[in-house]
Amino acid sequence: MSLTREELHDLLLAGKVVHLAMDQIAKYVKPKVSIGSLYDTIVKIITTTKGVDVAFPPNISINETAAHDSAGPIEKRVIPKKALVKIDIGANVNGMLSDTAKTFSTDGKHFRLIKSAKDALNNAIDIIKPNLRVSEIGAVIQETIEDYGFKPIANLTGHEMKKGTLHAGLSIPSVKSVPFAQRSKLKKGMVLAIEPFSTPGGAGYVEEGSTPPLIYSSKGNPKTDIGKILVKRYQRLPFSLRSATLYLKKKNISTDNLREIINKDNFYGYHPLVEKTRGLVAQAEHTVLVTSNGARIIT
Repeated sequence: MSLTREELHDLLLAGKVVHLAMDQIAKYVKPKVSIGSLYDTIVKIITTTKGVDVAFPPNISINETAAHDSAGPIEKRVIPKKALVKIDIGANVNGMLSDTAKTFSTDGKHFRLIKSAKDALNNAIDIIKPNLRVSEIGAVIQETIEDYGFKPIANLTGHEMKKGTLHAGLSIPSVKSVPFAQRSKLKKGMVLAIEPFSTPGGAGYVEEGSTPPLIYSSKGNPKTDIGKILVKRYQRLPFSLRSATLYLKKKNISTDNLREIINKDNFYGYHPLVEKTRGLVAQAEHTVLVTSNGARIIT
């Protein structure tokens, strides 16, 4: 596997944009900030660079919610006074994608939980090389997090990324005992998102929350005019109801019953994922390129 010079350029730009964006975002992650305004700020920061779009809707997941939460079309929630806020963002440059995440504490607590996820990420990146079994990555992540006295989220994984596809090919586990991980090996040129999640929760698993999806992606062949418009705009990449509503309104297209239309029109909805025992969750993530000399951090 190898990237063309143009693809490598686009990948590096996608990584640089979200790396710089995460630094700018930090000052906005504080109590009483509207989740809707934070979402809009993140999108604006990423798309300010010419030729750069978001790779997926910014995930803003708080406390026991690990992933797939975002801002709704009409968003009334604010960041709580005491919160662990996971910000998961990505950029898209001509189909080359980046994906990175960081956990912020609004009250300065849970330092060890946040550090356990960070250290698990760094330790995993340190061992990456061609022909490495992905089970070895899972083992390092699990051992690092458990050394802190926490649990990795066993049913959330990192993932390979290919041009135009956010989740493609390999999954990268955060635990060692996953059957597929014993067979799968890394190859030079792979682009990977490594993203351990750490929790003091009793389960170490996530389940779908009770709130409806705010993020969707196409499964192909929509039947409605709105569905066809959204597939043309977002291809197979995830999009949010918030962004879709804004996009359609700019085209003077009614967004009444948009969720209902999408649910019936061959789109997949991503429910927010919540730790099963409602334990807090921390996340850390980088995009890396597998090279003959190890992992090159892109974000």
